[in-house]
Amino acid sequence: KAGVAMATQLWAARLAEFLRVPRGRLARWLAGEEPPPQEVFLDALDVIADGPYASPERRRPRVAILHQNKR
Repeated sequence: KAGVAMATQLWAARLAEFLRVPRGRLARWLAGEEPPPQEVFLDALDVIADGPYASPERRRPRVAILHQNKR
């Protein structure tokens, strides 16, 4: 169990560094206490998309569908 806790702490530290945010702020986002900024959310999706099953040769553009407020 100590190994899992250490791995989780390391993972959180690496993710916070990648996203360029303090670990406390990342913890609040992960706990659902506040939403992350859209740019950070998209960066997090890149982490998932580039996961262990992604092809290293694959380079893809970032695409997001943004809804504008109707006035």
